[in-house]
Amino acid sequence: MNRMLLAFSLMVCVIKLNAKDYYVSKDGADTNNGEESTPFLSISKAASLMVAGDRCIIKEGVYRETLSPAKSGSEGAPITFMAYEQDTVIVSATETINDWSQHNGNIYKATVDMPLGIERNMLYANSRSMDMARWPNNVDGNAFTIDAEPVDNGSGGHIERNGLPNHNWSGGYIWYLGAHSGASWTRKVTSSSSNRIDFEAVDVNKWPFNPHNPTVFRNGNRGRFYLFGKLEALDIEKEWYADLASKTLYFYAPGGVSPNTMQTEYTAREESIELNQDYIVIDGLHTFGGMVKVAGDHCQLKNCVIRYGLTGLDELDNTDAQMPIGSVTVEGSYNLIEHNLIEYGSGNGIAMLYAWKGSTNNTVHNNIIRYVNTIGIHSNGIRSSTPYSTITNNTIYGCGRDGIYLSGTNGLIAYNDVYDCMRINNDGGVFYTVGNANDKNTVIHHNWFHDSEGPDYADGRAAGIYLDNHSKGYLVHHNMVWNVTWTGIQINWDNWNIDIYNNSIYKVEGAMGRWENGYTIDDLVIANNYASEGEWIGTDIRSNIVNAESPFISYTEMNFVPKATSSLIDAGIEIEGITDGFKGQKPDVGAYESGGESWVAGADWQAAEAPVEEEEEPEEEEEVPVLGLDENDNSAITIAPNPIGNQIKVYLEPGLSGDFQFNLYSLDGRLLLSEQSKVAPGSQNLNLNASWLGKGMYVLKIDSQVTSTVVRRIVKN
Repeated sequence: MNRMLLAFSLMVCVIKLNAKDYYVSKDGADTNNGEESTPFLSISKAASLMVAGDRCIIKEGVYRETLSPAKSGSEGAPITFMAYEQDTVIVSATETINDWSQHNGNIYKATVDMPLGIERNMLYANSRSMDMARWPNNVDGNAFTIDAEPVDNGSGGHIERNGLPNHNWSGGYIWYLGAHSGASWTRKVTSSSSNRIDFEAVDVNKWPFNPHNPTVFRNGNRGRFYLFGKLEALDIEKEWYADLASKTLYFYAPGGVSPNTMQTEYTAREESIELNQDYIVIDGLHTFGGMVKVAGDHCQLKNCVIRYGLTGLDELDNTDAQMPIGSVTVEGSYNLIEHNLIEYGSGNGIAMLYAWKGSTNNTVHNNIIRYVNTIGIHSNGIRSSTPYSTITNNTIYGCGRDGIYLSGTNGLIAYNDVYDCMRINNDGGVFYTVGNANDKNTVIHHNWFHDSEGPDYADGRAAGIYLDNHSKGYLVHHNMVWNVTWTGIQINWDNWNIDIYNNSIYKVEGAMGRWENGYTIDDLVIANNYASEGEWIGTDIRSNIVNAESPFISYTEMNFVPKATSSLIDAGIEIEGITDGFKGQKPDVGAYESGGESWVAGADWQAAEAPVEEEEEPEEEEEVPVLGLDENDNSAITIAPNPIGNQIKVYLEPGLSGDFQFNLYSLDGRLLLSEQSKVAPGSQNLNLNASWLGKGMYVLKIDSQVTSTVVRRIVKN
């Protein structure tokens, strides 16, 4: 051991010996000394005292403050904030509202000073976000079905639509999604009439407003819009309006009851956790209603639940169709975001977009991220432009646009399970990037990208892997892409120095696609790939297979290893660093090697679904598993075909019989169907009526006395 290392080790030992534990409890006091028997009342008190090596141990309760350490930890001796044992600790960016009075009918009002302005204000009732008063109303309660009106005509400064409500919309806002449907924008209304809305004009000659503006007619329409931000629009339950000038909040509570009968709270602080120091660990905390900002270096956010981290509107003067923040916003370097549930947000789940600040080398690993980007802009489950981003083993689903976006250099995207994307936007991908003149030197390997479709008001372009305009310098190998409504791999404009090896693409419109637009491709190598249909596009195309017949052991059971009779076996070529360790005489074509590793993508844990539509918690809430792999490898019960038609056909292994319980859930955890069936010996086929189901993805749970719980993903096209 050299002298420098010895000195460092001795220093760490001294710090650890002097480290102190501070306790925080809702029955404590900040005049106490912070010991377990005499804890502090606030996290802020402990944070103001802590130095390298100290821990803050927080007991059960809701702490309405911003967790922000005053000092940095050090290497080997971080400052740690953690939950006490199994306690649920919620750091909330909200404050409660306790004094509502009746305004008119079912509409109540309260005096509230909402400090964050129109863009970041939000009202919650019983821990669920409510809707800003709007027209047309959000009648289905689903933020991803945008409930918007089509535009008849318009320009960069107005839209025309007959039959507008007879309100003065001046001072309110318009949300607009163009016919191209790639991104939305929001602007303030300047005047209105019964058939026209004027707003602060956008430049239709510049991206993103070209092609996203009312002068563009595409897919049979000129876009769609809704209006909000006026008291006159408050007309159904779950809607609210804030008059910021008079500090008056108006609310039509769920069920039309008095809001005094439920917990209501508003966003009072933009951040729930703000880490401006280095070497800070946040372990096992919950946050509500505010961002987690990681501006320091060498910090860790792990085992946390981040709920409604970023809610509100798009930037009202947005000219780039994206926002630099998310429920978790990472501005520093060498940080780790690991094993967190990040759910519900109007923008990004995790944002790492501060390359211009020098942010680099951040890792996002083993998280579940869901239900993000209800605005419908270029926001994603994970969005990064910083160099050396490592994004691995995450499960991401329920996204308004793409699941993962990475445009920084030297990135790694591996073993992620991403699906149910493009709920609002069109012309995107489950993975998406856009390039420039530079090689990105980024590797995308061993991911599942699947089960996504563009909206029905556009032309349904949801690609699996989308290397958009001028993407250069990518190695794409061993990815499994299936059941998307566009191409498996899409490339546009100049595409150079790209190697695409050993990917499997199944049930898509085509293997690859390209919009040339007068540009070129160069050093684009396509080898050892399988697709069920389509063509390969490249400068060097070798040993690829297109065959509509399924080559897998079981597509319906997500076993994508080639079956014994598959044409993929021994059909590939050797590629150094890609096919090393292959079995048989030659490498197999596609993402899986027969006899090799049957790899699995996504997080290695599951999170219970929160039933977002229920206003009152059930007495006993059933845990609904996250979509992904089966809960167990029970091949005795199968669903085929899947995607389904008007029936869900359940096939039982011979010998199975008895009473079976079938529960069908939506992605947000709502129970849609509960049916019992008695299966006699020899009756190996059951049919459940699915004609009433809309297009989309569902979860089917099957229980019986002779089998453990079986979970299957159901897709209806």
